[in-house]
Amino acid sequence: MNWGIIGLGNMAKNFATSIRNLDDTNLLAIASNSFFKLKKFGFRYGVKNKYQFKGYENIFSCKEIDNIYISTLNNTHFELILRCIKAKKNILCEKPFTLSYEEALIIKKKLKSSNVFFMEAIAYRTHLQTSFFLEKLKGNIIGKIENIQSTFGFKTRKINNKNRLFNLSLGGGSILDLGCYPVSMSNLIANIDNRYQEIIPNLDNVSGSIFKTGVDEKANARLTYNNGITSDIKVSITDEMENKTIIKGSKGKMIIPNSWLPSAKSFVEVYNKSKSEIFTIDSKFDLLTGQIDFVNKCLKKGKLECDYPAMNWENSINCMFVLNKWKDLLLKKNESY
Repeated sequence: MNWGIIGLGNMAKNFATSIRNLDDTNLLAIASNSFFKLKKFGFRYGVKNKYQFKGYENIFSCKEIDNIYISTLNNTHFELILRCIKAKKNILCEKPFTLSYEEALIIKKKLKSSNVFFMEAIAYRTHLQTSFFLEKLKGNIIGKIENIQSTFGFKTRKINNKNRLFNLSLGGGSILDLGCYPVSMSNLIANIDNRYQEIIPNLDNVSGSIFKTGVDEKANARLTYNNGITSDIKVSITDEMENKTIIKGSKGKMIIPNSWLPSAKSFVEVYNKSKSEIFTIDSKFDLLTGQIDFVNKCLKKGKLECDYPAMNWENSINCMFVLNKWKDLLLKKNESY
């Protein structure tokens, strides 16, 4: 199975390193607008010169490429996904896969009329840890789920206008760059009994702050689902957070200490009235290798969307709807001051 990469930043390096762990998978081609990056990356990861494409056009026309991993800047994902669909290349795209709900609906329409696989690369959803804690929750280990608390935040070392995270035109900001994690986690857990027709939450208690460049540097919200489950979520690109998820139920609580970047050995904690347990999950692969392997298996089955609990098309679209609403509510609230 031959893969190509568009965009040669840090995520592309991680992908190229991880793909080496899989016997039946080959990094065949790379594409970049930077000739220097192209040559340096190609040399480091053993990509032949004829498959090092300056610009993107040739990677789409290369008949030997089955799948493309998009790891460019956030604001370029939409157009590149459309070009992949037109070229009949299967797609794994870094999050967020679009910048708006409207773009997400366009992609869905294009995908429906194609025979192309697509998945948004929210890797924790393909990790064994996720399947494990979902089965425990379904087994009523903490009783009826009542509330979720989920955070993702880090302190950016160099804050400047050129940093993509703080650049509005590049799709920066905490909600678009990090919000997909607690939102997708909340949607997953709150819809544990509604896999085929997700409940989309209402948003309230929205707060946060806007950086001088116009991006949201931190944001909070409460999601309320019509089955009674609530979720309190927080993201930040200027503050360190615990980056964990706490699920409270009628009989106890579950803690996922490393929600977003679980390693091959990860842990889930459960506390209830009768006892406390720490479960160890041993995965065959690290997070990113596991994600590629998960996609490969779906492709071999002839699927156009990934198996549960990975992000299917509807999951990504619903997540983007919530992200856009969250961002709009925060901007309106800050404009009123």
